[in-house]
Amino acid sequence: VFVRSGSSWTQQAKVSAGDGATADQFGYSVSLSGDGQTALVGANLDDVGANANQGSAYVFLRSGSSWTQQAKLVAGDGAASDQFGVAVSLSGAGLVALVGAERDDSSRGSAYVFVRSGNIWTQQAKLGAGDGAAADQFGAGVSLSGDGQTALVGAYLDDVGALVNQGSAYVFVRSGSSWTQQAKLVASDGAAGDYFGRSVSLSGDGQRALVGAERDDSLRGSAYAFLRGGSSWTQEAKLA
Repeated sequence: VFVRSGSSWTQQAKVSAGDGATADQFGYSVSLSGDGQTALVGANLDDVGANANQGSAYVFLRSGSSWTQQAKLVAGDGAASDQFGVAVSLSGAGLVALVGAERDDSSRGSAYVFVRSGNIWTQQAKLGAGDGAAADQFGAGVSLSGDGQTALVGAYLDDVGALVNQGSAYVFVRSGSSWTQQAKLVASDGAAGDYFGRSVSLSGDGQRALVGAERDDSLRGSAYAFLRGGSSWTQEAKLA
């Protein structure tokens, strides 16, 4: 963890898993809350019990300049090789966490929502693509809006029509404790092997989405911006 004072950055802390072990890959994915008081760190190859590479994610809280592990998050239905923790995201206030498990269910993939009440984290939902298929790797990229009401999840190996591994991204919205798929985003000029959805990001208000396509245009790569109007999403721009 680094903190800024004016134009200078200073290392404040080094965080690690309380039960960390060799080859866990703690730090494979990271996210900070908007206020910088909460950190979420994925360890996608952590062994959970007898389940090799099930994966986990760790929550740390800051008090002054000290960081303390508050919780370890694992999937309620986790299994070996799920790679839960390959992507993580925190809401602005640090009260909602989204964790991807791209290898869950024969690499169909999934993403898990956790909510915090006091010091207790509870799994609220498991998200999956409505049209998901084996090897889509849904959950490889995840992002939450600042208020934790909208989630964006990438599935970069999704086949779009006949275009193998073009990739896609899915938007989910929350009502109370229920999450519903609102939209599936695809590139207007998508092609096979683009890997659209390998990385994703939502704006704080959840009105804009940015989706990376690292293999577009002979690996030159690109990113696509989408804008939400009501419950509809429109591609606004292609960045390259």
